[in-house]
Amino acid sequence: MKKLLKSLLIASSLLLTSNLFAQETICFKKGVTSPSQIETTPLEGVVCRGNLTVNDMKNDGWQILDIQIANVDGKLDYSYYFYKNVDFNSSARPSIMATQHLEVKPIGTKITNIDNNQSVIDIGNLKVGQSGIVVHIYEGNKRTIVSNAKVISSNESSSLVEFFPFDDLKQTALPKTSRQVSTNDVLILNYMYHSSLLIAPNHDTFQSIRSDFSENSFIHSDIFAAKLKYKNRPYPSKEDIQEFAIEQNLGTIFIALDNKIVVLDSKTFTPLLTYSISNVGKDSQIPFFTRVEDIESGLLEFSFFSGSKDLSYSDYYKQILGIK
Repeated sequence: MKKLLKSLLIASSLLLTSNLFAQETICFKKGVTSPSQIETTPLEGVVCRGNLTVNDMKNDGWQILDIQIANVDGKLDYSYYFYKNVDFNSSARPSIMATQHLEVKPIGTKITNIDNNQSVIDIGNLKVGQSGIVVHIYEGNKRTIVSNAKVISSNESSSLVEFFPFDDLKQTALPKTSRQVSTNDVLILNYMYHSSLLIAPNHDTFQSIRSDFSENSFIHSDIFAAKLKYKNRPYPSKEDIQEFAIEQNLGTIFIALDNKIVVLDSKTFTPLLTYSISNVGKDSQIPFFTRVEDIESGLLEFSFFSGSKDLSYSDYYKQILGIK
């Protein structure tokens, strides 16, 4: 599946996308024997053409949006997603307005009490649905993740968190820990909140959000679209979105619709913040902005709500989010 998905992604995305605002491209290299080689190894691709290295691309003004690494037969296959010249006209670009700010930096605290799989922590003003992980530290500073955690209530001085299983990294070949959460374990809230999935109706909105939320690293929606195409599910369900975000180790999900951006926690699918956005424009792409061709075609049964194919972009995601 991984090889087919990767081939689909590269085939659909290797063409250089350029417009008045930005350029994006993918450069790749297969069969790298050591990670230390990749910075100085010429890459293949529409722009790199076997001549340009990662450092050459950076020197030419390209920025790295995302890196995908696969281990194939003991060697490494690299795919770099580059973009440059993100320079919107201020009168045309969507304008994002917010009275609050999403904190993406991790917040750490020790677990000092446990009662019925819950713990009270001395951190206040958290958001219900905010999640994190619990880490146990062994002698010699060795660490393991023993649980997920989510905020279920909060006031000005403290919050109540509840623990739930950590099964994000599904790997049957690796042993699982049977350790439970215990006192003196470390709770890390906002785990991977800086890594995000962005669903937007068009290219301009996608680029504007990515530019304004500079603390976040957004995986390109082409990667999500390629997986949906492989699974023959061009219209993603809530489960599709959440499963993809978790397996890609993304902490937050941004969904732009109408005149707002809803930011959700990936593990709880709870809205954390809503930002107002203006000048979005009327153009929208179904199911979201992507360069993967023919994602909207194919056989599909809408089992999660009826009449989905007739919904507009915004109405579709309102249904998924359960909002009006």
